[in-house]
Amino acid sequence: MNSTRARLLCFAVTVGTSPARPAKEPLEARLLMSFLNLTSVPYSSYVPAPRTALHDVHAVIKQVWLLLLLLLLARASLGARFALAAATAALSAVALPPGLWRPQLRRLGGLAALLFVFTAIGADGVPPVLQPRSVPPGIEGLPGVSPAAGGYRYVILHLWLITVTRRSIALAVSAASLTFVALQSASLCLTTTPPEELAGALRTLLAPAGLLGSPVADIGLTLLLSLRFMALVFDEARNLALGLAARGVAWSQLGPGGSLQIAMRLIARLFANLMLRSESIAVAMTARGFAGPAAHVVHPMGDRPSSPLANAAALALLAGVAACIWSFS
Repeated sequence: MNSTRARLLCFAVTVGTSPARPAKEPLEARLLMSFLNLTSVPYSSYVPAPRTALHDVHAVIKQVWLLLLLLLLARASLGARFALAAATAALSAVALPPGLWRPQLRRLGGLAALLFVFTAIGADGVPPVLQPRSVPPGIEGLPGVSPAAGGYRYVILHLWLITVTRRSIALAVSAASLTFVALQSASLCLTTTPPEELAGALRTLLAPAGLLGSPVADIGLTLLLSLRFMALVFDEARNLALGLAARGVAWSQLGPGGSLQIAMRLIARLFANLMLRSESIAVAMTARGFAGPAAHVVHPMGDRPSSPLANAAALALLAGVAACIWSFS
């Protein structure tokens, strides 16, 4: 009898006890793991394979595309801006490997969506305090202003402190599309063009400014070194993150103050390592006979030259897009 009662008691305790939920990881650990899960290819570094038609376009034409694309976005209508952003995303999916364009579009799309939401809410969220200077129509015995025909409404949504208007929607679409197209088009240009070609193309475009005394050679060499240095920055940050993850820091016991202190130490360590790398690069350039930007010769990476057919198609497409936006704006 006692054994049966004990079994029933154990059964009741087992049934009434819910399984323990796994402990949720702290925010610091999740951020660290998300950074370590990034691809080993640095963001916006040159990807030579698989080779697409975008690789065969000359670097000068790509930079002209980037400049005119931003100018056209400023004049385009809302539908044209959305179409340009969608076309940029589609071109990224075609020109880049899936392991590269998917995380790029996911993060950049999330950034554009956040920018759209906050701009739409905050652009007209606090209406200005206006004092009418005219006498209200009711006092003078005049009829009130009738609502606009066709159901036009300036305020689209008004919910407590949230106010969304037509102006805020227009500003939100402009900000989100401009941010997405500017960042993703620059990423496309960097991933499909070697840094040496980009530096040479910039020197070609700025050649007229060199006649006025502008340091064109210095600007081109600065761009080349900056693009080459991006991979080193990514490697140093990844190595520091791997070292921190290997130590198994108990983030839940540190608290916000301890986590911030570790983050500041990592940033200081990152800058110190990058300064050492920069000094080593400068010493190596001097030892190899570097005599200044004007005397420096940039050697190409040995890729295939640009295709005349691809260049002509890119110029024709740019002219068509510009004509469409100019005519429908």
